[in-house]
Amino acid sequence: MPTPLRDAAERLRLLEERAGEERALLDFPQRPWVLPHRAANGEPILNALVVGAGQSGLTISFGLMRDHVDNVLCIDALPEGHEGPWLSHARMHTLRTPKQLTGPDLGVPSLTFKAWYEAQFGQAAWQEVDQIPRTEWPRYLGWIRRVLKLPVRNGVRLKQIRSHGEYLAAEVETAAGREVLLARKIVLATGTEGGGCWYTPALLRDLPKQFWAHASERIDFAALRGKHVAVLGAAATAMDNAAAALEHGASAVDQYCRRPHVQSIQPYRWAAFAGFMRHIGEMDDLWRWRFLSYFLELREPFTKDAWSRVSRFPNYRMLTGRPWQRLSVGDGRVAIDTAEGRAFADFIIAGTGVEVDHRLRPELASFADHIATWNDRFKPPPGEENTRLGLYPYLSPSFAFVERVPGAAPEISNIHCFNFASTLSFGPSGAAIRPMRYLVPKLVRALTRDLFRADIAAHWQGFHDFRGFDFDEFPESLGKEK
Repeated sequence: MPTPLRDAAERLRLLEERAGEERALLDFPQRPWVLPHRAANGEPILNALVVGAGQSGLTISFGLMRDHVDNVLCIDALPEGHEGPWLSHARMHTLRTPKQLTGPDLGVPSLTFKAWYEAQFGQAAWQEVDQIPRTEWPRYLGWIRRVLKLPVRNGVRLKQIRSHGEYLAAEVETAAGREVLLARKIVLATGTEGGGCWYTPALLRDLPKQFWAHASERIDFAALRGKHVAVLGAAATAMDNAAAALEHGASAVDQYCRRPHVQSIQPYRWAAFAGFMRHIGEMDDLWRWRFLSYFLELREPFTKDAWSRVSRFPNYRMLTGRPWQRLSVGDGRVAIDTAEGRAFADFIIAGTGVEVDHRLRPELASFADHIATWNDRFKPPPGEENTRLGLYPYLSPSFAFVERVPGAAPEISNIHCFNFASTLSFGPSGAAIRPMRYLVPKLVRALTRDLFRADIAAHWQGFHDFRGFDFDEFPESLGKEK
């Protein structure tokens, strides 16, 4: 990282001032318009509860605030500054996205990452940046949160969502104990694992835990010094973990790819244009299925930076066409059986991605049987079937869950899914930065539409009762004959 400029603090203050001016220029009309709802005890009911204060949750909160939706709360289980994966299990050196991308700024120039970075380090330093340093991204998000004064509570973990009359009740756990938050809308901005869980193959689950870890876990890489490490998986996350093990002194790292060839096609390079990012979710089911099942099956390949990290080590090997058949433990080591024979390792890291299945999410237990999946709503043409991807939720145009049986659970139309599970319905969305500029506004428009429509009769009455004038009341004497 470059050294901050001597006047970085003042430059950042001026940037924040300019961001405020730009927001004011765009802030018309300023009128609060969402009608207040109250519980039986008089307590205000949240218009929207956003679960997750990472990049998506903060941006959604900003979008709602900019459209003058008040009484919004964003919650996150992790401490402030540690939301998302960037300071925990993300082990890349840089983000996998171009440095020029925008998203959390929602079109306000002075809120872009580039403006924030240049204010502290200068334009010359920005020119030296190839991709955004991983540890700078959460710092930037923290700045966005502070400058916009977003309504976030940390240390609040969602446990379960239940129906509560015409509203939703979110049972949450805090340091002070259990609490219930009532909301008209709940948005699940819960990232990569928010639509299910991290996937672990069964043969690993049967192995004593001292011999393996999933890439999503906190791993003591220093303890792997001098150890022979096997990494299962060949996508981006698996490669990042292989690099981390090598850099911490592993004696050898073998990375296993079940496919005969390493997947190197980067789907985002093709998909990152307005037509696809903004509109693929509006296409018919067949085209969505074709495009997005192919997108998901490609997975995210490792980057050139990740390859450069591992390829400089002579004790690194990529072993292709080696699906694991059996694991066993003997003499303090793990034996790995493949079609090519037996190999050994001291420790295994599973970079095996996520499993999307809403039935695995405890917060959705009350509605699990009522949420429609793609398997429920769409039958692919012969040869295009994929049972695993068919478990993804089939979402409405407003990112909301859809009833499997119409009329059985209408309240789920007020639970909006903006995590990795939304990919099959809308394209890369809830766990990616690139599409944020296109899809967060789409979600916010859906939320404001629903909030307005739910109170349409009261808005009609308010319009009917309106007595505002641009000038004083018209004089009755004007125009009368004298």
